[in-house]
Amino acid sequence: MRSARDSEQPHEPSEIAEAFTTAELRLDPPPGAYEELRHRAAARRRRRLVAVTAAVVLSAGGTTVVAAMARSDGEQGQAPVAAEPPPRDEQRAEPPPEPSSEPSDEPAAPPTGQAEPDAGDTPPVEEENETAGASTPSVCATEALALGVENPNAGAGSLMYTLAFTNTGDTACTLTGFPGVSLLTAEGGEQIGAPAVRGPEGGEALRVELQPGGTARADLRLARAENYPAEECSPVPAAGLLVYPPDETDALFLPREGVTGCTDEAVGLLSVTVVY
Repeated sequence: MRSARDSEQPHEPSEIAEAFTTAELRLDPPPGAYEELRHRAAARRRRRLVAVTAAVVLSAGGTTVVAAMARSDGEQGQAPVAAEPPPRDEQRAEPPPEPSSEPSDEPAAPPTGQAEPDAGDTPPVEEENETAGASTPSVCATEALALGVENPNAGAGSLMYTLAFTNTGDTACTLTGFPGVSLLTAEGGEQIGAPAVRGPEGGEALRVELQPGGTARADLRLARAENYPAEECSPVPAAGLLVYPPDETDALFLPREGVTGCTDEAVGLLSVTVVY
């Protein structure tokens, strides 16, 4: 055993202990190391600036996802750095393209927010134009009509006539309803007795369209004045018939021979139907 005295004496270093003892050495960095580090830091800042600029351009073009990758020189396997999008007020939209002056065969697109019309919603332009052009003809004017008599017939105590209205104009026209008929002492003379009453024999009044040269007709019955007592009839000879076309105020004169009228308006000799 070692005595306390031996333990108080200092140990002398041995060669083995010196072999395992490492001296603490500090080495200075090689020349140019700091410049290299600054160069790499500046390169990283430039790449970040390029990534942010690319993010602004892509965001203005409508791209919602922006990815920017930066890789340091000589460093492999480093994770890409995602660029942060710039504030909304710093984003600028690209100006719209100028309209081309060249004609295009493609149909124009509808305004934003407006739906394109379906084929079934398209108005029938041609049908509307045809309907507008095929308007109802106007009423036949008196000066555009020629008046004649067809199928005169002497019945029991009456004379039967068919009044014929012929369109002499260049355009179509219409006649609807009853003509007005009365006896005259002469052309341009005085009316004899009462005008014709509207008889129900012709039925309901309908619109009759006359093309140029077309004819519409109405039946007229003329009772013989000789069938009535002279004191009631007060007979006088008539020169013909004064006829007003339906809805007209100008009349046509139709000469007739051998006709007698009653001056007493209480005696009705004439009855007419609607045109047909």
